[in-house]
Amino acid sequence: MPPIITLTTDFGLQDEYVGVMKGILTALAPQARLIDLCHNIRAQDLRQTAFTLQAAAPYFPAGTIHLAVVDPGVGSKRELLILQTMDRHYFVAPDNGLLTPFLAEDRFHSAVFIDCPHLYRQPPSTTFHGRDILAPVAAALANGADPSRLGTQAFKENLTKLASPTLQIDQIHGNIDGSVIHIDHFGNLTTNIHQSDLAELATDPASLQIVHGNHQVTGLASAYASRPDGQVLAIIGSRGYLELAVTNGNAAQTLGAKMDDPVRVTLGMKG
Repeated sequence: MPPIITLTTDFGLQDEYVGVMKGILTALAPQARLIDLCHNIRAQDLRQTAFTLQAAAPYFPAGTIHLAVVDPGVGSKRELLILQTMDRHYFVAPDNGLLTPFLAEDRFHSAVFIDCPHLYRQPPSTTFHGRDILAPVAAALANGADPSRLGTQAFKENLTKLASPTLQIDQIHGNIDGSVIHIDHFGNLTTNIHQSDLAELATDPASLQIVHGNHQVTGLASAYASRPDGQVLAIIGSRGYLELAVTNGNAAQTLGAKMDDPVRVTLGMKG
């Protein structure tokens, strides 16, 4: 199977930036299969980038190279990374926190700070390291380069990590306090409350009360379309996390929701 390189950026599709990076990759590693993961990351939004990579990476085979360029610090002294996971995925990205999900003990294998000027486009632009440094390095990996020869060892404890959203589970009082960690294109609100957290709280999903602001939802829906149009519902989304949605509507608009909004789950009418 040819090597796979995924691309995740905040470049959008209005300008030539994505196409230029794909041109570099194609010129240097013509055998690689390029897959656009997402180019509509909100500008400089590292948390959305981390969420997207974490959600998508498990669906790719071992050996996949994930090139992620969301880089508010481009041109500064921040480091660039190659990170390898335990299941042999390779991430080529800035060391700015967007790889936080892969620093967990059961995921992280090794990392190097990129230092291989012989691969860079010369002279590297101070505003487009994705084109001049990261894309050539990703191509080198696709061509079989050993990551350890493309830089110096980076210890996990020295890598930049984003703060984790708070999740508190109180089984004694029957409460889970989480927050909104993602709002998708449809306005669905993804929380950091996993279905396994709910299973620990209650065996019967119908007994759950999900509260966002002044709005309360009882029980979990089986599908987005299982409730009447315009009704707010709670559901376990495809990623395995609790979501708030509106049937044929937009939950973010309906609830006036935003990132980091608190979401509480209780048993019955408690809380």
